[in-house]
Amino acid sequence: MRKNFKDSLKALEADIQHANTLALNSIKDDDGSYLQLRLYFSPSADSFSYLFPWVNCRIAGALGLIRVLIYKVYADGKTTMHVHERKASMKQFYGCVFPSIMQLQSGITDLEERKQKEIWLKSYSQKGGSEKEKRSDADVEREAECGICMETKRKVVLPKCNHSLCLKCYRDWHGRSQSCPFCRESLKGVKLTDLWIYIEASDIIDLAIILKENTKRLFMYIEKLPLVPNS
Repeated sequence: MRKNFKDSLKALEADIQHANTLALNSIKDDDGSYLQLRLYFSPSADSFSYLFPWVNCRIAGALGLIRVLIYKVYADGKTTMHVHERKASMKQFYGCVFPSIMQLQSGITDLEERKQKEIWLKSYSQKGGSEKEKRSDADVEREAECGICMETKRKVVLPKCNHSLCLKCYRDWHGRSQSCPFCRESLKGVKLTDLWIYIEASDIIDLAIILKENTKRLFMYIEKLPLVPNS
């Protein structure tokens, strides 16, 4: 059953609070500032309040009734709230901003490792216990391969669906299609600067550098969002 507006609003507020906590503790820009988010209701929301018992926050967001505003907090305590805020739709918040903050806090390695583990467990669920407990070298090597050219190259991660492929294949594919080659998630508007860098165990020495680059990509994405009018 679809959540009503009240329940979905509580979930949205909890996600925003969680994002704020992660950003405060681990995601800083070069100048030491960090991102914070807050919920915003359009002035016209009251006119559509009669719809709230039958809609959730995603639908209200699609109607332009609610947005997530994003601002910076600097080391001296000053903020850009009410002065220079960016607004994200529900789709942008849940499609990029929130998962990006989650990835930066935990690292893409952990995210991909969990995803690959789930895929592996599902694939081998009908096999013997010894096969479930330990993957073969061939399984590990297949995970390191690009899903298109099957070569073991440095891979990039698509910002919305988190599927990975090598940079060469991404460029070739993106030149012909505007969707993910694996799940067909839209890639419209996605640029090279929006891509994440896939982190493997052998890349651990470069983890700090890679996370710094991915943090820059997040801040660049935020800067491309529209400004709140009259701010």
